[in-house]
Amino acid sequence: MTALTDFLTFRIDVFNDQAKQLATDVYEETHGVSLRELRVLRLAYATPGITQGEVVAASRLEKTLVSKLVTALVRRQLLLREIGAQDARWVHLHLTEEGRYIVQQCNRLGKKMERSLLGVLSDSELALFDRCLERLTEQVERDAHNARRFMT
Repeated sequence: MTALTDFLTFRIDVFNDQAKQLATDVYEETHGVSLRELRVLRLAYATPGITQGEVVAASRLEKTLVSKLVTALVRRQLLLREIGAQDARWVHLHLTEEGRYIVQQCNRLGKKMERSLLGVLSDSELALFDRCLERLTEQVERDAHNARRFMT
C-alpha cells in the first residue's frame, strides 16, 4: 500500500491547508474576517459590481457557500447588494467603505505573510517554482479534458 505522502496532491493539500489556516487566524484576529470571506471581499474590491455568479466562478467556492458568505458580509455592512438596473435577476456586489478598508489592510498583511513564506526560497528557486507550478497547472488542465485515458 502506498502512503498518502507519496502523492503530490496530498502534500499540496497539507501545505495549502496549513497556509490557509494561518491566513484565516491572522485575518480573523486582526480584522474579524475569514479567508473565504476575504476572498469574496477581494473580488468585489477588484471588480466593483461583480455578480454573485461571477464570484462563484472566480473564487472556486460552492454556490451555496458564496451565498452564505455574501449574506453574512451584507449583514456586517462590509458588502452591499444592488439589483441590476438592466436585469433585476442580477445582483451586483459593492464594498462599503469599511469593506474597502478591511481589504486594503488584509492585502498588506497577506503580502507580508507571502513574503515570509516565499523568503525561504532564493530568487532562482522562486522563478523555478513559478515555472513548475504554471506547467503543472497547464498539465492538469489538459488531463482534465482527457480524463478517460486514465480509466482504461
